[in-house]
Amino acid sequence: MKKIILLLSTLIILAACGTSNDSAEASQEEQEPTEEEGNMNGESSNGDDLQAMIDQLKFTTDIVLEENQALFKMELTNNSEEDVEVSFSSGQKYEITVTDPETDEVVYKFSEGMMFTQAINYETIEPNSSLTWEQAWDYTSNGTQVDAKEYNVTVELLPREINKQGIQTKPFVNETTIEVPEKQSSETFRNVQVEGENGQYTITGEAKVFEGVFHYTVEDGHHMFIEEQKVQTEGAPSWGSFEIDVNIEKDQLPEYGVLSLILYNYDAKEGKQANHYPVTLENFNE
Repeated sequence: MKKIILLLSTLIILAACGTSNDSAEASQEEQEPTEEEGNMNGESSNGDDLQAMIDQLKFTTDIVLEENQALFKMELTNNSEEDVEVSFSSGQKYEITVTDPETDEVVYKFSEGMMFTQAINYETIEPNSSLTWEQAWDYTSNGTQVDAKEYNVTVELLPREINKQGIQTKPFVNETTIEVPEKQSSETFRNVQVEGENGQYTITGEAKVFEGVFHYTVEDGHHMFIEEQKVQTEGAPSWGSFEIDVNIEKDQLPEYGVLSLILYNYDAKEGKQANHYPVTLENFNE
């Protein structure tokens, strides 16, 4: 009889211990969120904050089509009431891709053949302010003029972080189309040739202008490297030969873009610039 009572007592004690342990574990589980719940809560909060910041930023693209080039103008505007810090993983801040819709062939890609600084770049956008970029394309693919027709264009901004929060998606992408115009022939300039590289160029050709006077500038679409210069040659109706030497210090050259010389004259009646003739000196995208 004593053995039976002793056995029953032991079982009761063990049962009580088990119940106590189970209750403690259950209580601990109730107090501590699971790893999944913790991750969900944290990621959801961070994700909401990041998306809220992205929603306050507006990325726009304006494309100006000229006779001999397309000028891509990009802008990122901060519509919030606080500063926003945007970082980029390298010197490349955007990508531009132009595709032939008939063949899906990429006829122009900004980054192709380019070298970019491999350092993180930080930009701060103040409230109601913008970051802007410009990039020119001279309507060529592998050195050859593309056909005059419609092309698909994708312009993407490539930020790494916004306010130190990593971006996993592609929130800043604009897609549109452009119509590349027919290559224009000029009745004012002809047989224009360029020799040289790295800031040292010689441009030769012929001009048929009133009193044999025309002008030129050198730019890359948004920065003027050489202000207006005057050239004297034979006057119309004859075609006068000319030779222009352009010298730009190597450390002053653009890191990327198309360096162009713009030939033009002034209208004899109205005194306004006329007959613009862009000439590519060097394409720093290649």
